[in-house]
Amino acid sequence: MTETEYLEFCKKQITGPLKEEDIITMLTAWGAINYSLGYKNALIDHDIEAKE
Repeated sequence: MTETEYLEFCKKQITGPLKEEDIITMLTAWGAINYSLGYKNALIDHDIEAKE
């Protein structure tokens, strides 16, 4: 899923007008999702087990 696709998905979840704070929240969540996926992929690539 691309950032644009993610934003379109999020827009469909909101009723009423889209506010600037909504966009900021969406992009912050997108960044967190990408960071988490990248972190997990890096662990897998280097055969490291995540510590809970």
